[in-house]
Amino acid sequence: MELINYTVQWLTDNESALSAMAAILVIAGITYGALRYILTPFLQRNSEESKKPTESDDAPKVTALHNNNFSLAVLLFDALSSNEEDEFVAAGITSEIIAHVTMVPHIRVSSRLSSYQVSKGKADIQRIAEQLNTRFVLTGSLRHKDDRIRVIAQLSDINANAEIWAQTYDRKIQDLFEVQQDIAKCIVGAVLGEVKLAETMFAGSLPEQSLDAWGLVQKAFHFWLTNFTPDGILKACDYLRQAIKIDPNYASARASLAMLLAQQMTTRICEDYEACADEARALIETAYQQSPNDIDVLENAGVVWQNIGESRRAELALRRVVQMAPLNLISRGYLALLLAFTGDEADVEEAEQLILENFATAPKHPSAPYWNFFLAVVELRHKNYEQVISLTKKSLIQQPGWVHNYFLMANAHCELGDESSAIIAIENAATINPHLTSQLFAENVYRIVGGQEHASWFVDGLKEYKLIK
Repeated sequence: MELINYTVQWLTDNESALSAMAAILVIAGITYGALRYILTPFLQRNSEESKKPTESDDAPKVTALHNNNFSLAVLLFDALSSNEEDEFVAAGITSEIIAHVTMVPHIRVSSRLSSYQVSKGKADIQRIAEQLNTRFVLTGSLRHKDDRIRVIAQLSDINANAEIWAQTYDRKIQDLFEVQQDIAKCIVGAVLGEVKLAETMFAGSLPEQSLDAWGLVQKAFHFWLTNFTPDGILKACDYLRQAIKIDPNYASARASLAMLLAQQMTTRICEDYEACADEARALIETAYQQSPNDIDVLENAGVVWQNIGESRRAELALRRVVQMAPLNLISRGYLALLLAFTGDEADVEEAEQLILENFATAPKHPSAPYWNFFLAVVELRHKNYEQVISLTKKSLIQQPGWVHNYFLMANAHCELGDESSAIIAIENAATINPHLTSQLFAENVYRIVGGQEHASWFVDGLKEYKLIK
């Protein structure tokens, strides 16, 4: 009771102060309403502007290129029947794929348990990729009729929001485990090439300022897998020099630059051939010392050492890559080319087998244009000149900038007694790259094979018609 009396007395004594406070609150309310009425349109415009796309919208994409690993999720393949046995076959193929990818360096694959768990739901690919923190998602299905199975595999790129590759595999079931492994190896061999191409294409679409050293290395190889040109080589070298400047300890950037300097040598677009060779040699030695077990370094070392005449070191490096990553089809192709150029009869047979296995595994691989050229070198060793002409034409259709094809073609035409076609081939080469003449091509071959006495397979036709000295 005393508290109530005290409160009433206080309100009576402070009536004027309370009235003033009430007036202030009323004025503040009116002011707030007026300001809100005036400023709302302006604030809405700012809000809309903030929702417009900006360079920062590319942040997730750039982040994907700031991670030194490709990322892949392999979902449980669907068995499109009610047969429980087919589910086991589909699961076996999926497990084989994951096992093969897990052995590949520089690629991060989601665990089988994680992939299987998300496969059980009905979430879309985008959500699954976000859940597993991967950019690429591999899915597939299996059908079974009588003694045959059909497996369809699809690869989706989350950044592109698209399916970027699909392939059908038909097999007759004799040894189930063998069939599962065969299909899995074919899928992995193809997918690794497609992942490399997609990452490189994506990096090529981004401004160089937004990329770190790893991203710049991916961007550098955009031309290699799209349109091989002298200007593309020079620009790629610029990207790689930037990558080395950003991260001097990044061995793969040094090795990649060394390999592209070797390409400058073989295409003769470098201003000083010997200086270019010396720089390539120094770069690859440093890269090898930095990371002697890195497959990218070893792969590029094999190409560099081949082109500067160190074929034995090149072979050891490439065989090591193939041993470490059996489904690295690019390295297998480089090894085949080296054996075809520098090996004996048994080596040439091995080279042919490697290339044919590559085509059987991944006929649409991004490196297929180069494999056709490599196979043409094999066919020159076999003196199958019509086949050389056919393969070099096929390679040029797929990769018009690979100028070396024209010189193999010209030599084959000469061996068949068709000088005029040989001259046309050499003239066509000059329209693509005027720096590389038939004489300089021959000198490249001499350096690779260890001298003129070992080069007869590749230049004798040109010599006979005096198209080289």
